[in-house]
Amino acid sequence: MALIIKKPHNHLPNFEKTTKNTIFHSINDVLSSSKYKAILTGDASIHVETFRQFWANAEVQSQNKKPYAITSKVGETIVQISPSSISTVFALDDQASKTS
Repeated sequence: MALIIKKPHNHLPNFEKTTKNTIFHSINDVLSSSKYKAILTGDASIHVETFRQFWANAEVQSQNKKPYAITSKVGETIVQISPSSISTVFALDDQASKTS
Protein backbone atom coordinates (compact mmCIF):
# COMPACT_ATOMS: atom_id res chain seq x y z
CA MET A 1 0.00 0.00 0.00
CA ALA A 2 1.36 3.43 -0.95
CA LEU A 3 1.97 5.96 1.79
CA ILE A 4 -0.40 8.91 1.75
CA ILE A 5 1.41 12.18 2.26
CA LYS A 6 -0.55 14.77 4.17
CA LYS A 7 -0.79 18.19 2.55
CA PRO A 8 1.40 20.70 4.36
CA HIS A 9 -0.55 22.66 6.92
CA ASN A 10 2.29 24.96 7.86
CA HIS A 11 4.15 27.26 5.55
CA LEU A 12 7.90 27.46 5.53
CA PRO A 13 9.39 30.86 6.32
CA ASN A 14 10.67 33.03 3.54
CA PHE A 15 13.92 34.76 4.48
CA GLU A 16 14.09 36.69 1.22
CA LYS A 17 14.67 40.42 1.65
CA THR A 18 12.64 42.65 -0.64
CA THR A 19 11.64 46.29 -0.69
CA LYS A 20 8.15 45.22 0.41
CA ASN A 21 9.34 43.59 3.66
CA THR A 22 12.09 45.93 4.85
CA ILE A 23 10.47 46.15 8.28
CA PHE A 24 11.32 42.44 8.76
CA HIS A 25 14.94 42.48 7.49
CA SER A 26 16.46 42.52 10.98
CA ILE A 27 14.24 39.62 12.08
CA ASN A 28 15.22 37.71 8.92
CA ASP A 29 18.89 38.30 9.73
CA VAL A 30 18.52 36.94 13.26
CA LEU A 31 16.53 33.87 12.19
CA SER A 32 18.78 33.18 9.17
CA SER A 33 21.87 33.05 11.37
CA SER A 34 20.11 31.19 14.20
CA LYS A 35 20.90 27.60 15.12
CA TYR A 36 17.14 27.03 14.78
CA LYS A 37 17.09 27.75 11.04
CA ALA A 38 17.16 24.03 10.20
CA ILE A 39 14.01 23.49 12.29
CA LEU A 40 12.24 26.48 10.78
CA THR A 41 13.05 25.57 7.18
CA GLY A 42 12.78 21.77 7.34
CA ASP A 43 10.17 20.60 4.85
CA ALA A 44 9.35 17.17 6.24
CA SER A 45 6.67 15.04 4.66
CA ILE A 46 3.93 13.90 7.00
CA HIS A 47 2.74 10.38 6.26
CA VAL A 48 -0.79 10.05 7.60
CA GLU A 49 -0.69 6.36 8.58
CA THR A 50 2.73 6.68 10.21
CA PHE A 51 1.51 9.72 12.13
CA ARG A 52 -1.57 7.79 13.34
CA GLN A 53 0.48 4.74 14.35
CA PHE A 54 2.94 6.88 16.27
CA TRP A 55 0.26 8.60 18.37
CA ALA A 56 -1.86 5.44 18.79
CA ASN A 57 1.12 3.68 20.40
CA ALA A 58 2.76 6.67 22.11
CA GLU A 59 3.78 6.53 25.75
CA VAL A 60 5.33 9.26 27.84
CA GLN A 61 8.53 8.14 29.53
CA SER A 62 9.11 9.67 32.96
CA GLN A 63 11.89 9.68 35.48
CA ASN A 64 11.36 11.03 39.01
CA LYS A 65 7.85 12.07 37.90
CA LYS A 66 9.29 14.27 35.13
CA PRO A 67 8.57 13.43 31.49
CA TYR A 68 11.74 13.10 29.40
CA ALA A 69 10.65 11.40 26.16
CA ILE A 70 7.80 10.11 24.03
CA THR A 71 8.29 6.53 22.87
CA SER A 72 6.19 4.75 20.27
CA LYS A 73 6.28 1.88 17.81
CA VAL A 74 5.66 2.54 14.12
CA GLY A 75 5.56 -0.70 12.17
CA GLU A 76 8.49 -2.64 13.62
CA THR A 77 10.50 0.46 14.49
CA ILE A 78 10.65 1.91 17.98
CA VAL A 79 10.82 5.71 17.88
CA GLN A 80 11.81 7.89 20.81
CA ILE A 81 11.53 11.66 20.76
CA SER A 82 13.36 13.52 23.50
CA PRO A 83 15.10 16.85 23.90
CA SER A 84 18.44 15.14 23.23
CA SER A 85 17.20 13.42 20.05
CA ILE A 86 15.80 16.72 18.74
CA SER A 87 19.09 18.44 19.56
CA THR A 88 21.04 15.72 17.76
CA VAL A 89 18.86 15.59 14.63
CA PHE A 90 18.86 19.35 14.18
CA ALA A 91 22.51 19.81 15.31
CA LEU A 92 21.50 22.37 17.93
CA ASP A 93 24.45 21.71 20.25
CA ASP A 94 22.41 22.90 23.24
CA GLN A 95 22.50 19.97 25.66
CA ALA A 96 24.23 22.06 28.33
CA SER A 97 21.39 24.60 28.28
CA LYS A 98 18.49 24.84 30.70
CA THR A 99 15.62 22.44 30.05
CA SER A 100 12.81 24.42 31.62
